[in-house]
Amino acid sequence: MTGQPLKPSALFGVTESSRTKTQSLTPALPENKKITISVIGGPSSSLMVEIRKPRTSIGRAGGGADIQLNDPAVSNLHCALGVTQDAIRLCDLDSQHGTYLDGKPVEAVELEHLSEFRIGSSLLLLIVIPKVGTNAK
Repeated sequence: MTGQPLKPSALFGVTESSRTKTQSLTPALPENKKITISVIGGPSSSLMVEIRKPRTSIGRAGGGADIQLNDPAVSNLHCALGVTQDAIRLCDLDSQHGTYLDGKPVEAVELEHLSEFRIGSSLLLLIVIPKVGTNAK
C-alpha cells in the first residue's frame, strides 16, 4: 500500500500560525548533528542508515522508499521522517499495519534521541549525536 503525499505541516508538525520564532518549516538537516536510524529488531536487524535528506521515507524492500526493510509486514512507503533544525517528526503514510511509538499507533509524532518505533515486525531506533568537530547546541 502506498501512502498519500505529505503536506509540510504534517511532516514537520507546525503550521505558519502555530510556529514560534525559533521553529522552522524549512526542511534542513542540522549541521551539528548526525541522525541515524538503526533497525534493532525484525528481519533487517542490524541495518544502520544515516539520514542525509530532510525528508526520508521508510518502507519495504523493492517499494521505492529511501530506507528499505526486508519485512513483509511493512508497506512499500510505510512512514517518513521530516527533519528541520529544531525537530525530527515521524509520520505514518497511511500504512496497512500502522506506525507505533511506545506501543501506541501514531499518525505524526516528534521523536528525540533514542526514540524507538515499530513498523511491521521491525523495531527502529533513532540516534542523534553531535558531529565530530562541531559544537552541538
